[in-house]
Amino acid sequence: MITDILTVARKELREMLVQGDPRGRSRIGLLILVLIFGIVIPLQNGRAWVETPASLIVWGWMPFLWVSGIVADSFAGERERHTLEALLATRLSDRAILFGKILAAMAYGFALTWIILLMSLLVVNISAGHGELLLFPVTIGAGALTFSLLVCGLAASLGVLVSLRAGSVRQAQQLMSAGMLVIFVPLMLIQFLPPGLLISAGNFLQRTDPLQAALGVALVLLMVDIALVLVAMRLFRRSRLILD
Repeated sequence: MITDILTVARKELREMLVQGDPRGRSRIGLLILVLIFGIVIPLQNGRAWVETPASLIVWGWMPFLWVSGIVADSFAGERERHTLEALLATRLSDRAILFGKILAAMAYGFALTWIILLMSLLVVNISAGHGELLLFPVTIGAGALTFSLLVCGLAASLGVLVSLRAGSVRQAQQLMSAGMLVIFVPLMLIQFLPPGLLISAGNFLQRTDPLQAALGVALVLLMVDIALVLVAMRLFRRSRLILD
């Protein structure tokens, strides 16, 4: 089964690299985003880019951006291109097809995220290292690795689930955009909370062990990832997809 999963994943990755973002984002647009996150923002932050735990927010958010832009095409795109029937007619099992598509989306987002991370490290060392090698502390590096992987899993499993049931790529894209708003808009609205509530929250965070908090968030993400995959497995029915 592992061989079949890897076969599907390789096929998906080839299509991602050839066709690009189904939302129409050009390679130039993607390059601009890479330059912003890999060069511009690290230049603006300097040493703080590798020293502050706040950078984990970037590495937690960025994979969702990359994966959500590509995963909407996983089943809805096959349906629109009339290639889904051919895929479902192969000897590949339902789980091999499902897991292969999830793995491909995760690999795409994870690889792109870490290419940008390594690029940002190079930029910070050139601009602010002054002869000193600047690296992420072990805790931040491990956190970036863990959260980028878990968020890739979240976006990939959610996107495949949405694409399974969506009638078109456009509908899947709209649902993924709505999901992104649900996840990230609350973070943007924090600044509008009453000052007293913000102070109380700040005091609570100061009393909280950062490692325990990170582990708690990671555990929640892992549970959500597993739940989404289980739902996708339950909804993936070859006969139903052929009839659709």
